[in-house]
Amino acid sequence: MLRVLQRLQEEADIQSGNILDRLLQTRKLESKLVEIQSISITKMRLNNVNRSANTLATQSPMMSDTTQSLVDPRQLDISLLELSLISQRSALFHSFIHERATEEMETMADDEKQQDIIMNGKDKRFYGDNGLLLSSGLTKRVKELMNIYLVIDEYLLKGNIEKAMQLDDYDPAVGPTSTCVDDVFFILKKVLKRSITTSEPEVVSATMRVVLKTLDTGYIQVLQRKMATTFSGHESGSRNAEKLLEQAKITYMVVLNNMNVSADYTLRLVEELRTETKAVIWKNTKEDMENVEKALEDLGSITDKFQRLLKGGMEQLMIQILKPRVRPLFQEAYREVKYVLEEEEYNEADSEDMFFKRFRYGFDNLIKLYRNTLTTANFSTLAGLVLDATTLQWERIVSQTRFNQYGALRFDKDLRSVIQYFTSMIEWLSRDRFTRLNQMSTLLNFEEPTEIYEYWGSKAGPVSWRLTVTEVKQILALR
Repeated sequence: MLRVLQRLQEEADIQSGNILDRLLQTRKLESKLVEIQSISITKMRLNNVNRSANTLATQSPMMSDTTQSLVDPRQLDISLLELSLISQRSALFHSFIHERATEEMETMADDEKQQDIIMNGKDKRFYGDNGLLLSSGLTKRVKELMNIYLVIDEYLLKGNIEKAMQLDDYDPAVGPTSTCVDDVFFILKKVLKRSITTSEPEVVSATMRVVLKTLDTGYIQVLQRKMATTFSGHESGSRNAEKLLEQAKITYMVVLNNMNVSADYTLRLVEELRTETKAVIWKNTKEDMENVEKALEDLGSITDKFQRLLKGGMEQLMIQILKPRVRPLFQEAYREVKYVLEEEEYNEADSEDMFFKRFRYGFDNLIKLYRNTLTTANFSTLAGLVLDATTLQWERIVSQTRFNQYGALRFDKDLRSVIQYFTSMIEWLSRDRFTRLNQMSTLLNFEEPTEIYEYWGSKAGPVSWRLTVTEVKQILALR
């Protein structure tokens, strides 16, 4: 049977060679390859010329009708599917014939004479322990086809992602992201899944490298440029300045949402691909799976880049747009509000509750656009940054305000109302953010300054003081 398998491998090399030659001729794969390489070179030159002129090429170079028919995306897509199936069937045949040959060789393990007869006239350098060629003609031809596959695949991938970015659109009624996110990751999923069906780890790894490069240059960098230029060109004195700024904020937040969802999509895609690789018939299961797993880890690492850019974008949004509005928010909320009160003034302030009403109104207006536009995760992150800036500004105000006993009591109620407001608005809110303010309120509400000794040092118990000794003295001196 091993002699039959050897002859079958030889015949398969001959017949598959004839079939693949006809495939190349019928599908004009070599002509397509030449045209793709020509278009890619021409486009690269045009982009270089346009960059020197401070513009970007957004259209493909002019092509003849013949060229267009050769590189028609739908036809190229069909060609890729055929090539992936050929590679898959080749891997299946390779797995079958080598497994059977190994079984036959094992039955003759103790019969060296029989083994010598089977390998008679064959150069053992080119044959494996199972008596079959280490590298058959079919394997070599499929590798040649996979080189064509990779060129076509890269051309289509870049073109499709470029088109997705050009047609990018945002509709708040549909979702928090623009269309490019779903479009790009649909393309990536299709390309990567198809590479896995080839059953060639080298193809998977090569495809993954191209995906990472294209994702960086054609997607991430485009989003970065949009973030960098969103607020440029908005003159504060122009007639529609406020409207334009509002639109710029939305555009910026949509990019942040795109980053956030892209990071999630990447992780989900990696897990989905990892599951699919386990169902593939690899030639050398352990070694091939290790190579594919390494490629998947490289793809997963792009999540860190999305997260870093998202964090930087969030911080810029906070610093440039939101932080400057925190101080005016308190100035308006504290207008005509004081904390040195007589009993009658305290009762009046208690019924009017002016500080909290103004603060809530101002903060609602401050955060409304962001709450309606950002993803849940992004809004939580931004809300955390805003809260940090809010508590810090409030601490500064408290440290510069005079209090009496009624005023301290009024401040404590204002503080509790604000904490309750934030708790109802942000589910994950940690009251820990208000620890310093709560401790300030505790100090201000002492009957006598000496009460601090009942809470400080060895008597502090479970209380962890966030205020330094100097700050405690300063706060006590405000009464």
